[in-house]
Amino acid sequence: MKSKLSKLKPVFRKGGTVTAATSSGLTDGGSAMLVMSEEKAKKLGFPTDVTVKSWHFSGIDPYPQLLLAPVLGWGPALKKAGLSPKDIDLFEVHEAFAAQVLATLKCLKSQEFFDKYANGNKAVLSEDIDPSKLNVNGSSLAFGHPFAATGGRIVTSLANELRRTGKRNGLVSICAAGGLGGVAVLEHTPSK
Repeated sequence: MKSKLSKLKPVFRKGGTVTAATSSGLTDGGSAMLVMSEEKAKKLGFPTDVTVKSWHFSGIDPYPQLLLAPVLGWGPALKKAGLSPKDIDLFEVHEAFAAQVLATLKCLKSQEFFDKYANGNKAVLSEDIDPSKLNVNGSSLAFGHPFAATGGRIVTSLANELRRTGKRNGLVSICAAGGLGGVAVLEHTPSK
């Protein structure tokens, strides 16, 4: 099997590393999410145990950093939530490609990246994220990459995992075409 995977041709550019073996499956999809105040949700009978504590959208020059915009959103989203990376119990980082998560994690620790693309802001991570907290159910490579539903799928996956495990804080990191990124911090409070 390994010998067959290594013979697959790059899909985007000659000499590239993105192949059918290193990409998530592309599928049609769609999602809708109801976002409302806690008061309104309670009035309508919806659960209120998982809330969006903060969010941040960012953009970056798509060439050569097409899918790294979420890196720029981690710091602001965590700051708005009053948290640090160590306070996050679960991370759900979108896997558009197999190397995407690795590139994101590397850039989050790179002061050189932040100097070049984030006006010298401090790198977000000083140490590696505990792998047992990262994409614990596999993310997009395991579930597929449904166009027009990725954000809804990832937020729902994280909310459900926070509920299942009883964990409190989660961070969603999503890259999008054109050098865009979104980051959100979710909070689970089971007593609500």
